[in-house]
Amino acid sequence: MINQFEKLEESIAEQIKDYQKGLNDWAFDDKHVDTWVNQFPEDERLVVLTETNSLLKNNYFKTQAIETFFGGIWQIEDIMGANPEKYINHIQFLDIQRKGKSQKRLLHLIEEYYLREKHIRINKTNHAGVKKYIYLDDCMYTGFTLLKDIKNWIDTMNPNENTQLEIIFLGMYSGNYKYIKKCLDEKCAEKNISVTITYSRRYNNKFYKYPLDILWPQKVENDEYVDAYLNVMEEQKKNRGKGGLGFRREPMYRGESRLFTSTENRVLFEKALLKRGAYICSLPANGNDRMKPMGYDTGVSLGFGAFFATDHNISNNCPLAFWWGNLNYSSDTTLGKWYPLLPREANYNG
Repeated sequence: MINQFEKLEESIAEQIKDYQKGLNDWAFDDKHVDTWVNQFPEDERLVVLTETNSLLKNNYFKTQAIETFFGGIWQIEDIMGANPEKYINHIQFLDIQRKGKSQKRLLHLIEEYYLREKHIRINKTNHAGVKKYIYLDDCMYTGFTLLKDIKNWIDTMNPNENTQLEIIFLGMYSGNYKYIKKCLDEKCAEKNISVTITYSRRYNNKFYKYPLDILWPQKVENDEYVDAYLNVMEEQKKNRGKGGLGFRREPMYRGESRLFTSTENRVLFEKALLKRGAYICSLPANGNDRMKPMGYDTGVSLGFGAFFATDHNISNNCPLAFWWGNLNYSSDTTLGKWYPLLPREANYNG
């Protein structure tokens, strides 16, 4: 058993060793992983390590994998044209994200990559001669950040008419795709701009469709923090006059998501994350309605339940147990009462 624990901790550490490299000097090694997992009850730790290892293998983009994706984009004629070396002069890579740093980071990476590998610079500022705009980001969750960015771009930045907008994601959760695409098409039609969305990996978070690629726990009973959070949900329902999304019902077998090693492990893992996430939700002095055990969400729910991360950051739509807290804070402070596996660099508006 001990050997299995050690192997899993080493595997996880190997995958995240370059996390936030250059941003801090923390060692994301096996000792770091061990400190994190020991916050879970002993009988849950093996499952937590096993399934976290599986999630990282499927949904963690290292910088090298991101650059491989950029290389693939160069080969797609519908995006880069039959002769990318020439057509790139007619492309502008948009730097319009008003919340977060993910777009700026990816633009910096793709600029460095194309300069190193193709000896070509990308255009980020000049509309002149542009026939195609590219909006690049790491992952689409609800799609509302994308929608706000594009609406602001159309309304205030005067993009060229009769052009194309190519939206490119490393990952995309499909639950809101049709609605977001419809809204984008309607807004961009004001400038006669056609819209296409391209992604590397697509994850299903439509609640009526299986297999589900999100972390959504089945019923947990007799846990003080989960019970307290359910009371919060009831209060939110009352205040908003709306229903909510509680525990996942056990479905008829229709195949399991590739993100998990087994259905049995998935159920145990999701419950473990919910219990620790509910504990974290009990800590802040000032509540945040969007803060849910399974990740930030605007609705009344247990949380979004995503798992998507890169070498640079992890989304707040992911379960709190992965990212909430601060490695540099002492345990007598609020942010020091949970030790995160992948500490999150918070979004900023600017």
